[in-house]
Amino acid sequence: MSRDRQKNMQHKLLVIDEEFPYPLNSGKRIRTFNLVKALSRYNSITYLAYGHERSDSFDYLMAHGITPIAVSPPNLRQHGIRFYGRLFANLFSAYPYIVTSHYTRRFHRLLARTASSGAFDLVICEWTPYAIFIKDLKAPKKIIVAHNIESSIWRRYESNETNPLRKAYISLQRSKVERFERRCFGWADGATAVSAADAEQLAATGAGYPVEVIDNGVDTEYYCRQQGEIDANMLVFTGAMDWRPNQDAAVYFVNEILPLIRRRRPDTTVAFVGRNPSRKVIDLGSTEGVTVTGTVDDVRPYIARAAVYIVPLRVGGGSRLKILEAMAMKKAIVSTDVGVEGLHVTADENILVAGEARAFARSVIRCLEDETLRGRLGDNGRRMVEQKYRWDLLGEKLHNYICSILDAK
Repeated sequence: MSRDRQKNMQHKLLVIDEEFPYPLNSGKRIRTFNLVKALSRYNSITYLAYGHERSDSFDYLMAHGITPIAVSPPNLRQHGIRFYGRLFANLFSAYPYIVTSHYTRRFHRLLARTASSGAFDLVICEWTPYAIFIKDLKAPKKIIVAHNIESSIWRRYESNETNPLRKAYISLQRSKVERFERRCFGWADGATAVSAADAEQLAATGAGYPVEVIDNGVDTEYYCRQQGEIDANMLVFTGAMDWRPNQDAAVYFVNEILPLIRRRRPDTTVAFVGRNPSRKVIDLGSTEGVTVTGTVDDVRPYIARAAVYIVPLRVGGGSRLKILEAMAMKKAIVSTDVGVEGLHVTADENILVAGEARAFARSVIRCLEDETLRGRLGDNGRRMVEQKYRWDLLGEKLHNYICSILDAK
């Protein structure tokens, strides 16, 4: 099929997800909304997710030409006796907790009824654990969007955990997630990954179809260099603070890296900016020079003011929107190896990459003390995202992949 014909086709797509992707304050929401918005240039989009009618997120999708369908959400609070009861009950389930905690019969029934109406050409499962809902769905065709290789995240949780009881529970969950991933991609007709490395792991499940790489992207008009004074002692990290890899990164940086930096630069400060910080992240704010903001309306002023953007991730998967946003704003970035996984970056050209705590601290100090280096890294990073990571380019690639799945016999 020619590219022109593909771009002019109007398919009817049904997206299923854990939530409506708004407000745009987490990597997953930002990626999902921007790609769905790009797809809506070529297709009619209906969005089935947990949420409430006439909520801000419901209305936001409608305002962008996307039809939302809301399902009353389950209780996902991670505290209290009911939460620990669910964790205990999951010991006896074949499925991992990230699947059973999101599963409800009401969601399953509504999806089955909606999909069987014959009104849709394709179902897009917007998070791997939600593949449980498409397991027995005969039609229409289905693709799974893998924002991460979930089993890789759990393997890193396991390797970093020191508490024996927690480690045992995490090990059990990791094995369940691995088993689920080996099975669930066989229930679909296609899948996308955010990096070539992730795509290789998905292909190894033996799904029998090509896995397409759809990189993370950035809005290069929204994220751009801003005017204002830069604090030469300030570091910043942004990300949803209810996501365990970000929580681990914050604790790791404050406990193991920041003291090393302060031996040479005692005035160094760091801000952790992102929604719903856990108690252990909030407690970091009692450390001198550490700020935990919680939810903010706009992360850009924090990024703009900082001299260096840090990504001390030890756990994760996929690729990092936070790095692309900081690059678009021409910031010097220091990241771990895990942080840059899946991104087409070049160490010492558009980013500094450091593995362990001492190397990370040295790289941060190097950036803080060399304004010329910061400028070079920032300029090169901005140039790269403009060439490779714009959402319109990525949305067109995803649309073409959907067309290929629908054309396949």
